[in-house]
Amino acid sequence: MSTPLKLNGVAGSVSKTGLASITVPFYVDTLAEALTVTPDFGITLPLVSRQFRETENGGFEVSLTYEELEDDPADDQADFELDVSMSDDPIQTHRDFKTLKETYGWDTAEERFPEKDPNQEPSPAYGVENYLAVGAVFRVTTTKRTIPGHVLKGIGTITAAPPGIAQFQIPNADGQRNWLKSAPKIKRKGNAVNITEEYLLSGPKGWLPTIYSAAQLT
Repeated sequence: MSTPLKLNGVAGSVSKTGLASITVPFYVDTLAEALTVTPDFGITLPLVSRQFRETENGGFEVSLTYEELEDDPADDQADFELDVSMSDDPIQTHRDFKTLKETYGWDTAEERFPEKDPNQEPSPAYGVENYLAVGAVFRVTTTKRTIPGHVLKGIGTITAAPPGIAQFQIPNADGQRNWLKSAPKIKRKGNAVNITEEYLLSGPKGWLPTIYSAAQLT
């Protein structure tokens, strides 16, 4: 067995959420060593991954990645993301659908606007089946030693304002829009867990409380 040769090019980072990551390269002669050898570099962080590639002379360059969260970060170290989008929604869900029906008429049997409006004029709404509606997903990402109890509570329930959403100053002219807590994404990172909580913005009339009144994990 060859003696592992440490290479230049150690790289590392510390994320906003407090996760430290270090990648250390070294060289060995054989594939078996590339798969199994873990030299002592004096790094106390947990080893989380190993990558290697064969060099032109037949040896192997190996990179070991270590990750650790030393202390639970404060709440202000969270990462926030607001993903705004447009979706093609049925015209019946439009907030002013009642007015649209009165203006252009509505064929209840066919569930569509008729060719002519109530004045028997050609209707500009004929053929309109959908409209573009604004939607959004709000994400809060943190790194913790363990999964906080609140992460898996309240999934599938309505909240007026997720923690941290106020900084985005989202207009809400009618005051009826709210948010639905979605399922989180949880991933092990060294001795810590990376947690992304998601909240879905409702349509103009809000999420229906009779459907989303109770948590889906109880």
